[in-house]
Amino acid sequence: MSRRLSMPNLLAALTFSAALGLCAGIGVTSIRQPGASLDTSLRNEADRSVRQAAVWLAAGQNPDGSWGASNRVRLTSLTLLALNGSRQPGLSENSARAALWLDAHASTNPVGDLETHAWRLLALAQSLPDTPARTALLRRFSEAARPSVAGAPADARRLWDEALAAAGLGAAPADAPDRLAGLADEWPPAAAGNAAAWQIAHLINTAGNGQLLRGNAPLDWRRDLAQRLVNTQRSAPSGGGYWDAPGADARLAATAFGLLALLEL
Repeated sequence: MSRRLSMPNLLAALTFSAALGLCAGIGVTSIRQPGASLDTSLRNEADRSVRQAAVWLAAGQNPDGSWGASNRVRLTSLTLLALNGSRQPGLSENSARAALWLDAHASTNPVGDLETHAWRLLALAQSLPDTPARTALLRRFSEAARPSVAGAPADARRLWDEALAAAGLGAAPADAPDRLAGLADEWPPAAAGNAAAWQIAHLINTAGNGQLLRGNAPLDWRRDLAQRLVNTQRSAPSGGGYWDAPGADARLAATAFGLLALLEL
């Protein structure tokens, strides 16, 4: 017997999860070391950027619960993941509608690349309450991705392994200390967009336990990325904030990745 997601159950579970998340505080030390948590002023600016991005993304949701016009599975997955990570109040219905769309439209929106499969699995794994329906859905989507694994780029395979681990269907990928060393040698990185900023921050947190060292000296990577992201966010006349890119879908992706990158800091 198939188990379907339902709006009432999703709303109740997501609202409860968001309430728990809002109770978590962020401590700031009085004497800040390079690479440590952001100082109070920059943390406040970063938190405001997160709130502004969440408002802008939520307002751009399509009536059917998706985001974007092309590759809606990828954009909806990215945005769902970003909104849930932001822990902003009042977004439970947006999240539930997005999860329902990803479930209901899987057959009419086929996915051909492993990266998009990974984003969808990650978004649903981190958004849905732990129920038999969630387990069945994640297994179904993991099976659908099998033909895309062979020949996929290394970064996509690593993201897929992370998605499988988040879904409880695999082990977390191994650390990548060699990539960290190369990143430290070239720090600060050239401006390459918000997707690259998220990849950098995520790599440092997962492979470097939140530290980026050049020799024995810690680099202030959180401050550098936070300042770049905060300073490049634009205010929208209709409310909220976004990161610009050529085209509406590219702007959606840039803003979702910008929010995700700030959450890594």
